[in-house]
Amino acid sequence: MSINDFAARLCQSAAAEGRNTLLEPELYSLLREGGVPVPAFYTITPAEIDRDWAATVSQVPGEKVVVKVVSPEITHKTEMGGVRVVANNRDAIADACRGIMATVAERGGPELAATIRSLIVCEKVPVGTDISSQLFAGMRFSPDMGPMLAFGFGGLEAEELAVRFKDGQGMVLASPVILDAAGMMAKFKKSFVYRKLAGLTRGGQRQIPDDELLKVFDFFRMLANEFSNNPDTGWLVRDFEINPFFVSNGRLVAVDAFMRFEKTLVAERTCDIEKIQRLLKPETVAILGASSKGLNPGRIILNNLQREGFPIRNIRLVRPDCEPVDGVESVRSIAELPWRADLIVVAVAAKFVPDVIRETIEHEKAASMILIPGGMGETEGGKETDRAVRALIAESRAAGRYVPVFVGPNCLGIQSVPGLYDTMFIPKPKLPLPVVPDGMKQAESVLISQSGAYMITRMNIMDFVKSRYAISTGNQMDLGVADYVEAVLAEGRAEVFGLYIEGFSALDGLRLAKLIRKGRAQGRDFIVYKAGRTSEGRTATSSHTASISGDYPSCAETLKDAGAMVVTTLEDFNEQWKMAVTFRDRVIGGNRLSFISNAGYETVCMADSISEKPRFELAKYDDATQAAIGKILADFRLNELVSVHNPLDITPMAPDAVYTECLKAQLACSTVDACIVGIIPLSVTIKSLPPGDHGPGMFTFDEPDSLVFTLPPIVAAAGKPVMATIDCGTLYQPMAQALRARGVLVFQSIDQAMRAFQKYAAYRMGID
Repeated sequence: MSINDFAARLCQSAAAEGRNTLLEPELYSLLREGGVPVPAFYTITPAEIDRDWAATVSQVPGEKVVVKVVSPEITHKTEMGGVRVVANNRDAIADACRGIMATVAERGGPELAATIRSLIVCEKVPVGTDISSQLFAGMRFSPDMGPMLAFGFGGLEAEELAVRFKDGQGMVLASPVILDAAGMMAKFKKSFVYRKLAGLTRGGQRQIPDDELLKVFDFFRMLANEFSNNPDTGWLVRDFEINPFFVSNGRLVAVDAFMRFEKTLVAERTCDIEKIQRLLKPETVAILGASSKGLNPGRIILNNLQREGFPIRNIRLVRPDCEPVDGVESVRSIAELPWRADLIVVAVAAKFVPDVIRETIEHEKAASMILIPGGMGETEGGKETDRAVRALIAESRAAGRYVPVFVGPNCLGIQSVPGLYDTMFIPKPKLPLPVVPDGMKQAESVLISQSGAYMITRMNIMDFVKSRYAISTGNQMDLGVADYVEAVLAEGRAEVFGLYIEGFSALDGLRLAKLIRKGRAQGRDFIVYKAGRTSEGRTATSSHTASISGDYPSCAETLKDAGAMVVTTLEDFNEQWKMAVTFRDRVIGGNRLSFISNAGYETVCMADSISEKPRFELAKYDDATQAAIGKILADFRLNELVSVHNPLDITPMAPDAVYTECLKAQLACSTVDACIVGIIPLSVTIKSLPPGDHGPGMFTFDEPDSLVFTLPPIVAAAGKPVMATIDCGTLYQPMAQALRARGVLVFQSIDQAMRAFQKYAAYRMGID
C-alpha cells in the first residue's frame, strides 16, 4: 500500500468516527510507513486494564515503559497528566493507566475523561539531557503560503527556544513545496541546532547522520506535496507535529505526534493573462466620471492619458449628457461604446459601481476595469456593496460570460509606460514625472503595491526611477499581486520587481513564491516589503507550529527561499530598490571593496562596517594600482601626507581632481569589485557650496571641474558599482541632489552605504 493510500485510509476511518485528528497509535503507524523511526508500542483500552494481557508486555523492550493517554480531545498530554514512566510489568502499567484516567478526570472533568479511547504503552527510548537531544518537527497549512515546516529544538520548551534563538538558528522554517529535501537540508545546515547535532560546536560530537534528517524532510515533503490538498486524495492536513523527536543512538525517533485534518481542498487562484496584458497595454480606453467643470479624478486621468500620448480617437467618456470633454468624445452609456474597451476606468461614487459592473458584463464591453472609488469593503455599507459585486462577478464567470478583470477598488490604479496611460489622479505639480539622468543605464522595473500611498511616496523619493509599470492593487477584489507578477513575467521585459504586500488571497503567497522562483531562474530580481510583522503568532491555538511559525515568518521565509530579497524597513526597500535598478548592468564580481575619503573617521568607519557574514573584505591593490595612486598623490603634493592603502584617506587638503583620478585607478584594479567615494564637503578645497556668492575662496559645485560634473561620467562608464556618501547638513544637500540628478547613488553616511551595498551584492551573488 502506498503512503498516500495508507494516510487516506487512516483519515477516512477517523472521519467515520467523527474525528478530525489522528490518534497517536495511528500516527506511529503512519510515520513507520513513511520511513520515520518510532518506538515499539501497543495499546490498552480502558475496558482491558483489568483483564489478562500480561503476554503483551513482551512486545515492548526495556526495563521501563512510557504510558500515555490516547484521546481525540487531548492534544497536549503532559499538561493533562496523561503521561507516566513506569516499570515494564503488568501491575505497574495497569496502575499507571488507572492513575492517568483519574488525573485527566480531575483536571479536565468527566466529559474529557470519557473521550479516552485507549492508553498507549511505548518503549522508553534512551535520550540525553543536552539541548539538542530533543527536536521539534511541525507542519501546518498556512492560508497564504500552504504547507509550512518548522524544525528545530523541541520538548516542552520548544516555543520558548524558538523565541530565544535568532531567526533561523534554533528553529528553521521552510516551505516543503518551494524547497526539495536537499534544499531544506542546505537551509538547516546554516542553523545553530544543526551545528549542535553535527558536532560542530566546541567539544561537540556528531549525534546523528544527515540521512536521519533527510528521512524527516522527505516524509513531510511527501505529506505536503503528494497527500495533502491533492484532488486525488481529497484530504487537507491542517497540522502535523512531532514533539519531541528523541536523538537516540544515532537515530531520530518520534516519541509523540499530533495530526489534524479536513475533508477539503484549497485551490490556487488562476488569472486571465491575456486580459491583464490588455489592461497593461490597452488600445482602447473608456472613462466614467470625468467632469467638464472641475479637475476631479476622472478629469485628471483623462488629462494624464492625453499627456502620455494615448490616441484621443481611442478614448471615450461615458457621460449621461454625452458632452465631450477636452476634445474627447462621449457616449451616454457603457452599452453605447463603439468597441469592447480594453480598459474602463471607473471614477464615480462607490454606490454606482455595482450598476456599472452589471452593465459592463451584460453587454460584454470590457476586458479590464480599474475601480478608483474608496469605501467598498471598508464601511458597513461598503462591505455589503463589495459582497454584492463579488457575487455578481463570480456568478457571471461561472455562467461563462465574458467578464473583465478588476483592479481595486480603492486604488490609484496603474501608470503604464508601454500602455501610454496614467490613472493616478495626482496633479503633476504634486507628483512630477520621473527624470532619468543623462547617461544613466536603468533596469526595466515594476513597482506593485497594495498601498497607493506607499507607491506614490516611493515614486516621489526615487524620482529618477522610471518604472515600466507602477501598479496600485487597492483592495484586491479580483486581481492581486501574484496576478500582476505572473502577467509581467509572461511579457518578458521587466528585470526588477519591487513589491509592497499587506495580505494575500488563499494560497496567493505560495503562488507568488513559485513565480519568484521562476523569475529568479530567468535572472530577475525581487525586492519585497511584507507588512504585518507584529501579527506573527496570533493565529496560535492548539498548534505549537502555528505559534512557532506564525503568518509573517512563514511568508518571509518562503519568499526568501524562492529567491526574493525580503526587507524589513522602508529605508531598506528604498536602498535596495535603487541599487537593483541602478546596478543591474554592473558586474557584481566579488566581495572586495575599495574606499576613498577626505576624512579619517570615514575610512575607520568603512573598515568597521565590513560584513563578516556574508564575508566582505577590503581589496588589496595590485602593484600597478599602488604606483598609479602614488603618482597622483605626488602630482598634487600629497605624498608626504597620504600613504597608499585601502581605505584611502586623501586628507582634507585634496581637491576634487584627486578624487576622480584616484577613483579611476581603483576601478582599473582587477582586485577591486566595487568602490565607495566618501565626500566631506566642508573641506575648503572641495567645490561643494550651492551656486551663489559666498565670499573669496569659497568654491561652488556649479564649476565645470567640480565633482558634480567630473564624477558622474566616471560612474556611468564603470562596469563596477560605484556610490558616493555626503555626510553633511542641509547646506550641502543641493550638491548631493545635483550628483543624484546626474546618475550617482548618494548616501547620507558611510555605514548606510556599506550596509545597503553589502546586502545587495550578497543577493546578486546568491550568498548569505
